[in-house]
Amino acid sequence: MAGSGAGPTLRFCPESNDLLYPREDKERRVLVYFCRSCQYQEDADPKDWCVYRNEVQHTSREKTVVLQDVRSDPTLPRTRDVRCPVCTHDEAVFFTSSTEEGMTLYFSCCSCGHRWRDYV
Repeated sequence: MAGSGAGPTLRFCPESNDLLYPREDKERRVLVYFCRSCQYQEDADPKDWCVYRNEVQHTSREKTVVLQDVRSDPTLPRTRDVRCPVCTHDEAVFFTSSTEEGMTLYFSCCSCGHRWRDYV
């Protein structure tokens, strides 16, 4: 079943009628569709080769929500190697964020909740 160029289409094996899955033929460096039930495979049409990148843009308000109460997040790492500039407590939760300017390290004091950042 050839693609029409209007978007991705499902392809089915002519032998087993099972769905064909994409994979790279590393030797020939082409995209092929293969059947998981039998040995059937077919080359993908080059006009159907599509690699895309989906970048999600966040508003400043969405980023603020992420920074709200990170102290209670058990998945974030903690450090005792920094001192809060407000209360001088020595434990903080930290995480990184990549921006156009570079990498930024965010801290949130485990005692008073003050947030600050360090540019890496």
